[in-house]
Amino acid sequence: MTGSAVEQKYTYAEAAAKLGIADTTLRHWVSRGRISHQKLGRFVRFTDDDLASAYQSVPALVGTPNGRRRR
Repeated sequence: MTGSAVEQKYTYAEAAAKLGIADTTLRHWVSRGRISHQKLGRFVRFTDDDLASAYQSVPALVGTPNGRRRR
């Protein structure tokens, strides 16, 4: 067996916690196509690459309370 690593997949709650946003905010981002994700049947899962792309696509929102911009 060669060094094949299994890619971690995160649920909505796990991914939202890693991003520092609310679960509902992440669900809005998915419905609006703002974050990449994988569909596994009826389930949605996120990889580390998906979460990293969220930081690049919406950097002003990630890590703020509920994903809202500060004024």
